[in-house]
Formats: sequence, structure tokens, C-alpha cells
Amino acid sequence: YLDSLEWRTPPKSATVKDGILTVTVDKNTDFFNNPEDGTRSSTAPLLYEAIEGDFVAKALVRPDFTDVWNAVSLMVYIDSLHWIKFAFENSDATGPSIVTVVTKGVSDDANGAILSDQKEIWLKLIRKNNNYSMLWSLDDKAYKMARLTAMPAVDTVKVGVEVQCPVGESATHELLYYHSERKTVQDLRKGE
Repeated sequence: YLDSLEWRTPPKSATVKDGILTVTVDKNTDFFNNPEDGTRSSTAPLLYEAIEGDFVAKALVRPDFTDVWNAVSLMVYIDSLHWIKFAFENSDATGPSIVTVVTKGVSDDANGAILSDQKEIWLKLIRKNNNYSMLWSLDDKAYKMARLTAMPAVDTVKVGVEVQCPVGESATHELLYYHSERKTVQDLRKGE
């Protein structure tokens, strides 16, 4: 399944063994349109597929938390000014946490649930019309909504997994599961 996806900015290395994608990324890899100084970064590798209309994308991620801001994210990319990054990230403020970044021209940066005891987390990103919900789970059964937002109306978006290492020398992240399906979810807050 991963073979059908494409890299936007390839990583330093990527290998699949026993169904697990291991990705090594170099330093200065990130997606962030900084509201404080206006700088923009779009250097992080994104393994994506183009999906038209409603969908549910789900991933089980195991980030390398060696350095601050290292993360693995589910991402929706529309263009350089409009995208969503839904991450399990080593936040500078809260340590390993659910972090959401919604970019509409400039990025915001929202720290959510602190998950310092977890090595891996399930992430689910859902589109219904032009609304997107982000939910996380410890067990792929009970999901909690982290965020709900609207984005500009477009038919097709790029959806996939983003891997980053903004300040460290490099990071080696693992993607244990990724799957998407074209379907319309009834309740964006519950994800079902």
C-alpha cells in the first residue's frame, strides 16, 4: 500500500521491513509558517496520496523524540499557505504531546494532550466537505478529538504522513500503520 504513495521532498532514507516504514530525516526539516517572524519552512518529507472528497486517514506512529519538535504527523496539504499538521511531537512546552498546526497563510501552534509515557500513538484525520477533524487514540478503539477546523474549498488534497527534525542533527521515525479510505463520517467529533 505504501508503494502507491509519493514523496514530496524525499527523506534521507526510507525502508520498509515487516510492514514498518522507517524514515531518517536530516535537520532543518519542518512545516511551519511562523506567525512571529514571517519565515516559512516546507522542507519536511511528506509521504502522500491525492484524495478527492471525503476521507478517513489513520496512522500508528512511533516518533524519534531525541530532540525537541521531532514529530510524525498526519498531514493535509492544499498549497503552501493552506495545510494541517496533526502530530505526535516532542513539544518544547509539554514534551511528547498531541500537537496540531493549522495553517491559513500563517501557522498556529496548539499543544494538546500530554502523552509522556507513550512511545506510539494512533492518529486519525477526517475530511467531511471542507471540515477536518483530528482524533487520537492509545488503542485504535477509543478516539478523542483534538481539533476541528475548516479549510478552503478544494476538490482534491494531498494526504499522508509528514516526518520532521527541525533542530536536531537527524531523526529516525517509524510508521507502523497507515491506511486511508474514501468515506463520509457522520460525526466529526467522534470520528465515526
